[in-house]
Amino acid sequence: MMMLAALGLCGTVLIGRWKLAAVAVVALLVAAAPFVVVVGALALGIGAVSRAVVRPRPDDDDDALLAELTALGLTAGLTFPAAVEAATTAVPGEASDRLRRAGRTTGGRDDVNAGDPGLFVVARRALATGASQLPAVTGYATALRDEERSRRLAATRRLPVKLLFPLALLILPGFLILTIGPALLGSLERLGL
Repeated sequence: MMMLAALGLCGTVLIGRWKLAAVAVVALLVAAAPFVVVVGALALGIGAVSRAVVRPRPDDDDDALLAELTALGLTAGLTFPAAVEAATTAVPGEASDRLRRAGRTTGGRDDVNAGDPGLFVVARRALATGASQLPAVTGYATALRDEERSRRLAATRRLPVKLLFPLALLILPGFLILTIGPALLGSLERLGL
């Protein structure tokens, strides 16, 4: 259909029939609009899928999961080192490796190092003050989940801005051509052009 509209446009311009040329331009735009929308949507979809496949899962998700599993182990009556070991066994990844390394290097020390994972810092502070580790670890896990939730909400708030480009450049022109095109052709016909 696009080829026929393009040929019709060339023919009408060559013979000087401007009314038919306007009809051919509208037909060409109507025929091209779905193609542009489909190609643009496919390009955006492929880009989104490739970013989702390449993007690794953030370590913050693993940190929160490890904290929650450690709190669950503490609730079940495990000691802190046993709960951490069970959690790191259940969740493979870089965050688990960091937690295992920190557990091996600290030994029985109670001092807090700058490079220690937050879970150990919270547990050591609870031990130093004489508080129970379970509420401290549970509060730490809740804080991590709240941070994660706020990051996702911020990303959700940015979504309309990201969708503005495809809407304005891919969908809206086709919609305008399909709705305004017939009215424009009717106006040209009434004016005798």
